Amino acid sequence: MAIRSGAGTGVIVSLVVFVLATVFLLVLSIVFYVGNREQLESVQTAETSLNEYATSIERSGDSLQQIAALAKSSNQSVAGYLKGELDERNKWLSGNPETTVADLQSLFGPNINSNNPVSLLVKSLKSKVKSRQQELDARVADLATAHDTIASLQEELKSQAQAKTSEVQLVKNEWQAVQDESSDLSIKASDYFSGRANRLNDVREENLGQIKMLTDDVNVLRRENARLESTISDLRTKFDSGRMNTVDPALLVDGTVLEIGTGNEVFIDRGSDDRIVLGMRFDIYDSSSQLRPDSEGNYPMGKASIEVIKVGKTTSTAKIIRSNSRQPIVRDNIIVNPIYDPNYNYSFLVHGNFDADGDGNPDASNKFIADIINNWGGVIVEDSGELPGDLDFLVLGIAPKKPIHRPGKNATIAMYDEYARQQKAYKDYKHLLEQAQTAKIPVLSPNRLFVLTGQRR
Repeated sequence: MAIRSGAGTGVIVSLVVFVLATVFLLVLSIVFYVGNREQLESVQTAETSLNEYATSIERSGDSLQQIAALAKSSNQSVAGYLKGELDERNKWLSGNPETTVADLQSLFGPNINSNNPVSLLVKSLKSKVKSRQQELDARVADLATAHDTIASLQEELKSQAQAKTSEVQLVKNEWQAVQDESSDLSIKASDYFSGRANRLNDVREENLGQIKMLTDDVNVLRRENARLESTISDLRTKFDSGRMNTVDPALLVDGTVLEIGTGNEVFIDRGSDDRIVLGMRFDIYDSSSQLRPDSEGNYPMGKASIEVIKVGKTTSTAKIIRSNSRQPIVRDNIIVNPIYDPNYNYSFLVHGNFDADGDGNPDASNKFIADIINNWGGVIVEDSGELPGDLDFLVLGIAPKKPIHRPGKNATIAMYDEYARQQKAYKDYKHLLEQAQTAKIPVLSPNRLFVLTGQRR
């Protein structure tokens, strides 16, 4: 029983110890739990307080880490370091460490913001200041140059004034000398003219006899001149009369038709011995009585026109280039070309413009007329504006119209030049025509020339 009693006591003690240990552990657990909860609440409170300054993401960022390192290196807290930096920056910007962003915006104006920082404004202002300084330096340099120029001009004016003073004095001296010389000349002139009348009287008396003799000679020469003029007038009358009584060379018959070919050909009695050339044209008439001008001086067109296509020694073959079925070409019809003559080279002066193709528009040059005359044996005389005395024909182009309206004040130079050109063309044409009419030189108008040479079809 005693053994059981001791064993039971040990169990009881063990149970008591176990219970006590359990209670102690429970109490210790409760104490630890309560302490841990307080720590968690403290940590959470600290985390919340810390987030008010920087969130966990911001704290883990590189920029805040760099700031923390800079604060640590200067033995400051991050907040203290940032506060110091902000105060220093505010001092630079406004001079007041407590300046807010709103104060800075009010200070610098609405144009300063995150997209347009103060540094750009400062940089722009520095650039403007530099530009203004350069302009100021340039103006200062210009002023210095102007000052030097003014000083130089003042010196030059002073020098010129001195020179003018000397020149005026020199002119005064020269004028005095001129006055003195003029006085001497006046005395000499008075002496000269006082003796001149006497000398003139002496010369007049000495030459009266010679003057009378010369007057007699002049009278003799005048009578001789009148006699010569009368002789010249008589000779001119005889010359003009003889010229008028001769047959107009333009109307001379140049040949006749020998035979009519079977085709479109005719044969004429002129060949190489008569200076016929290929391409020469003739108008064909029944007789010379048809060669009479109308009231306007235009000659009738022949009944046909031919062009030489083959030249023999004494005869030639020509093709018919214009004909009239009601007036056929027959043997012994006459052929006429005012340029051609079998025995004589006529001289021609060509002036004015001609309508070569008959379209109503004059050609700019009359060279084609001169070429025809040269090719057909005529001689071209240079157009100098005057008719030579040995001229046979004057070939005048289309008569230019006299310009009526003179250009006004607002006319251009080109309009004045055109008016002068038209006026000169009209006067030159009229002058040559009047000369030819006075000298009885035959005038070939475009119509007359083209008709008689077969150019009009």
